[in-house]
Amino acid sequence: MTDRPRVLRASTGLVWLVGVAAVALFLLGDVVVRGSWAQALLVAPWMLIPVWFVYVFLYAPHLAVDEDRVRVHNPLRTIDLPWSTVDDVVMRWQLEFHLTADAAATGVGGRKGIVESWAVTHRRRRARLDRRAMQAERTGMSSDATLEVIRGLHASVGRQPGARASASWDIPPLVAAAAIAAWCVAAVLLAG
Repeated sequence: MTDRPRVLRASTGLVWLVGVAAVALFLLGDVVVRGSWAQALLVAPWMLIPVWFVYVFLYAPHLAVDEDRVRVHNPLRTIDLPWSTVDDVVMRWQLEFHLTADAAATGVGGRKGIVESWAVTHRRRRARLDRRAMQAERTGMSSDATLEVIRGLHASVGRQPGARASASWDIPPLVAAAAIAAWCVAAVLLAG
């Protein structure tokens, strides 16, 4: 692997983000054409709310994987897991990292010591695979192949003394949410 971590993200998140942003821009453009820039400024924060939700829940979740660790970026939270803190990697409804007893004691994985990834979900197999699904199977982009690559990285790690799992808030979306909320309040107060 290279020095940069491999980022795994659901491709549908980008499609949804671009689609919702395009609709919001179209509607704001319509407000400008039929109304004024002042009206567009009053309407804009309400158009940004769905864009923010799609970004946070569909686009932002991802995994960053390298030889030393996996960073699980879920909505509004980022969990940094050195491989030595991971006991097992399984695929249920979504990719799950089962933590070792020491890492689970830190509370990062909740009561059960499991960190779930919103970025990689299990795709149900159908009796007939369409052409795109068969292509994804051949190129190794399926959820099963992803699971095997991640398990291989986990198995190849040596000792990592002093490695600790950690969790932190995802600050930029929280700041954006506060800014949008303040803009919505200002728009309501200005609109009267």
